[in-house]
Amino acid sequence: MSNEQSPSPTDPIKEKGNHEQLILAELFEEYGVSQHYKKNEIIFREDEESQYIYFVRSGLVKISQSAQEGHGITLFLRSTGEVFGAAEVLTGQHRQRFARCILNSEVLLLPADHFRSLLQSRPDVLYALTVSNARRLLSTQRYVETLVSRPVAWRLAYFLNQIGEWKHNEIHVRLPLSHEEMSYIIGCSRQTITETLNKWKEQNLIQYEKKRVIIYDCENFMSKH
Repeated sequence: MSNEQSPSPTDPIKEKGNHEQLILAELFEEYGVSQHYKKNEIIFREDEESQYIYFVRSGLVKISQSAQEGHGITLFLRSTGEVFGAAEVLTGQHRQRFARCILNSEVLLLPADHFRSLLQSRPDVLYALTVSNARRLLSTQRYVETLVSRPVAWRLAYFLNQIGEWKHNEIHVRLPLSHEEMSYIIGCSRQTITETLNKWKEQNLIQYEKKRVIIYDCENFMSKH
């Protein structure tokens, strides 16, 4: 973990953020301590004391749970402008999962005691966190619904849309996750992920190379899935 400086990445947060996200971003900018993590570096481990709340200033973090086979099962992704690690702090528990960077990331750390104090003295921050968590809960509910009611191709298309960047009428996606990790998230086999991507490539719907996907004519693409 290093403390090297980098250009401020706050503009992407402002571009994609809603009012509550901006309040939380400003809070972490004012009180948080910046840490730089390299790809695959662990931020916290299971059963550790919950000492900090975290805010992704840039990069991508996965929250995972250990499995009996020894492989971590990816449960959530946290990208630029998102808070993570708050649940255990607010409930007084040790970490239930582990957090690892899947891209080089800058994360702002806010000590747990300081965060709890701010929530008591800043009703705007408490409200922003409540709304942010409510949106996240609704998003999770919708995602669970897709897992049980939609075919695999639709779930994969939806996932790529969520993590990709829109450029004109294309979606550009970097794939920091392996096919196996994506299969855990959308609920299918690794082989199905590979076969579906290759099928779309053969149909000239996407450009697919290692760790990179470009979805052409994304409105048409999403309407078919």
